[in-house]
Amino acid sequence: MYFHRFTLLLLSVLLSGSALALSTDRSQPLQIVANKATIDNVKGIAIYEGEVVVTQGSIRIDANVITINYTQKQDIEKVVADGKPAHFKQRLDSGDDIKAKAMQMEYNAIKSMLYLRKDAELHKLRNDKDLSSSSAPHITYDTKRGVIKAGKGNTKDGRTTVTIYPQPSVKKSSSKK
Repeated sequence: MYFHRFTLLLLSVLLSGSALALSTDRSQPLQIVANKATIDNVKGIAIYEGEVVVTQGSIRIDANVITINYTQKQDIEKVVADGKPAHFKQRLDSGDDIKAKAMQMEYNAIKSMLYLRKDAELHKLRNDKDLSSSSAPHITYDTKRGVIKAGKGNTKDGRTTVTIYPQPSVKKSSSKK
């Protein structure tokens, strides 16, 4: 029971720490659903396997495996989501959505960094339409500063593609006097 509350606390901090997060996400219940859970308090690791779904407020992560590493003081070090691919979705306070996918996602809680590895994509959407998208072998997102870097990571090939979609212009109504 202690570790379950600990996991909820840690994932709440992890998932809601982003400056882009919907401000009410942090106060919402966190739920982890998986086919299997293995928790080793001596080694400081929890592994959730098989169709893992993590939700909290507007946040949803889908992965095949989620691994959480934590210190003896019960502080989270990192969370790794592996999938084919793993998916992340979050609503922003602006009403826009962030969606990401990659074969592997890692959140380093100490550095407040999200790493998307292997076939990474990051999208910002408004009303389910892309505002911008990035695709690269590797995308890094600094959740404290809101800085995104996309590149080939450790691969020898691969290029980065960034697309910014035009938004419909707002027509101003003319007033007759």
